[in-house]
Amino acid sequence: MNPFVYYAFAAILFVLGLAAIGGAAFGQQRNRRIALAVVGVALWVATLALYSRAATPAPAEPAPPSAATATPEAPAVELQPTQALTSTAEAVAFPPIGGRVVFHSDRDGELDIYTMNADGSDVQRLTDAAGRDFEPDWSPDGATIVFSSDRDDPDNAMLYLMNADGSDQRRLAISLIDDQVGARWSPDGQWILFHSNPLVDGSPRFDLFKIRPDGSDLTRLTDNADNNFMGDWSPDGQRIVFASQRDGNRELYTMNADGSDQARLTDGGWENSLPRWSPDGQLIAFESNRSGATNGVFVIDAPNEQNAGASLESTVRMLTFPGFNYSTPDWVNDQWLYVSSDRDSTNLVNYEIYLLKADGSEVLRVTNNEGIMDRFPNWTPK
Repeated sequence: MNPFVYYAFAAILFVLGLAAIGGAAFGQQRNRRIALAVVGVALWVATLALYSRAATPAPAEPAPPSAATATPEAPAVELQPTQALTSTAEAVAFPPIGGRVVFHSDRDGELDIYTMNADGSDVQRLTDAAGRDFEPDWSPDGATIVFSSDRDDPDNAMLYLMNADGSDQRRLAISLIDDQVGARWSPDGQWILFHSNPLVDGSPRFDLFKIRPDGSDLTRLTDNADNNFMGDWSPDGQRIVFASQRDGNRELYTMNADGSDQARLTDGGWENSLPRWSPDGQLIAFESNRSGATNGVFVIDAPNEQNAGASLESTVRMLTFPGFNYSTPDWVNDQWLYVSSDRDSTNLVNYEIYLLKADGSEVLRVTNNEGIMDRFPNWTPK
């Protein structure tokens, strides 16, 4: 059962127990007062039992059948994480991942780009310009970082490049004058995918573009009604997954690297965004509000020759437990992802970076800075 249902029943029993105790305290007949007191205590015991049940993660559920062999269905209302998450208070050995993570953070007052070791050690600040520097992405060889910044135009963020140590920061020359965000390197390092919102029929609309790292060959990939954004490459560089509002809400779509053969991937009526293709090409991780009031991280089967063009909504699985926000997933390998979450927030919402196991069974805290926003982690093995 959904945990929120347990919480609702617990609240009702608590109120009934409070009424019974009140009757016991102010009633006129001694026997009735004793009976009411017993009933009140029993109701409060039941309240505690229900609250404890609600706070305990549900056991793993088997993955739904593949869309290749079953008719797509609407997502279940009671989506549960694949496994119970391991508490960050438990001593869990950090996996030997190695490499570096780039991310953006406002820990020093404004959004800037930082790098750190895979376990959160050796944090280094790379940018310190006026304005916001955000959403970084490593080149495949780990030598260059692309990011967005409004340092030269407060009204529009442009794409910039810099070396892995923060040196040689330079603007990527693009003929577009509008926002350029969501940059992702192609696996071969020959293209940078991003979205921008030039005017279309007098109104701004996000569409996906790709460009060479030297600023040449700007190519528009989408030209559909409403916004198309947040793209990512398949591991072989032949396909792109992205979010689009062409059918109302944000659904996931795929297309060829040249923009052809656009096909819808999800079909659940939720707000889905920030898709990221797994290194083995089998899954796509994404952020969605389908778990309720908070955003969570989910995976869906990636399209292949057998299920091409079909909705794969029935293959969606939840990796994170509802109740906290999880966002900006990025794969390390087929076993681990980096995510950003407010799961350890206290008085103020505070997004930190965590390492999440791909089956949802473990989550390890990586950054620890109160009152700041560490988001958009991106890993390189170099």
